Amino acid sequence: MNKTEWRQHLATQQAQFSPNDDNIIDSFSASTSEQTTYITPLLYQGMLSIKGLDSAKFLQGQLTCDVHKASAQQSILGAVCSPQGRMFSSFRLLQKNNEAEPEFLLRMRSDLVDSSHETLHKYSVFFKTQLTNASDEWLGLGIWGDQSEQLISDIFALTELPQQAGQAISNETTIVIRVPGDTARFECWVKADQISADWQLLIAKAKPTATYNWILEDIKQGIAEVCFTTLNAFNPHMVNFQAIDAISFDKGCYTGQEIVARTHYRGKSKRHMQRFSLSGGKLLAPGDNLINPDSQKTIATVVAAALTSNTGQDITQEALLVTSSDLDSSSPLTLQHDEQTYQSTIQPLPYSLD
Repeated sequence: MNKTEWRQHLATQQAQFSPNDDNIIDSFSASTSEQTTYITPLLYQGMLSIKGLDSAKFLQGQLTCDVHKASAQQSILGAVCSPQGRMFSSFRLLQKNNEAEPEFLLRMRSDLVDSSHETLHKYSVFFKTQLTNASDEWLGLGIWGDQSEQLISDIFALTELPQQAGQAISNETTIVIRVPGDTARFECWVKADQISADWQLLIAKAKPTATYNWILEDIKQGIAEVCFTTLNAFNPHMVNFQAIDAISFDKGCYTGQEIVARTHYRGKSKRHMQRFSLSGGKLLAPGDNLINPDSQKTIATVVAAALTSNTGQDITQEALLVTSSDLDSSSPLTLQHDEQTYQSTIQPLPYSLD
């Protein structure tokens, strides 16, 4: 089963897809379960495989993170930058448990896998490494909530589970990574030929839910991702990557490193990311610009947004916004986008930017 066939299978399971993006599930219309364990197909995520003897050496010269800190038991976050220090992709880096021929997986937004492949390939020709779009080989599920640990252990036949955020455990058909969350939360990457059978077992004890419910959990944790509409829009400091250990400042050179290091050591970034709750208006999308209605100046750019409620005219959402560092956010802000007005209030992040 490839990704297209998996999407078609989910449609038979009453998945309702966004009219703007068939990798986003708006809802499962038949889901009336009262379960407090949730499962979300991660169609909006894809995999880029980097395989070969020189793979670690190649990636170390391209990624913001220290590749040597990744292992089969530990995933890490990072970004790939242009020479100007702008992010053209962000990812979670996984290493396969295969010493004979090292293989790394970059889990990133589906709409960036092909462009990231094309850009990185220009540098990879000098190394013994091969890049492949592995999005049809590995299919993702987000699982979280009260009984998620027991459910994952039972269905995927794992004798132990990762206990700290970023830790991973795998067997022949599954990779399970614990990710930050207010409750136990896991990314599970399943071999494509196994996904349908596992899905049927999982939904017997977990409630299928919309893509944005999973994205909302990332927003609460202050974890940003680059997607196609924000490609080359931000440098790593703008989205707080220094606060989530997605940048190594002592690993040596990589593409864009000079700009990233200069921002860190020689001055404070003029823009950084904050979490906001917003009411009014429609759901925002990554790359949307928000303006001050009085000055008509752009004061924020959307990194991610997800609905928290949608009852009639009462729409509320949470969003990660890149704003000016000197923005006075001590009181509610009125913002506008596309003639829609939003009342916004800053929310805490689980990390410090100091």
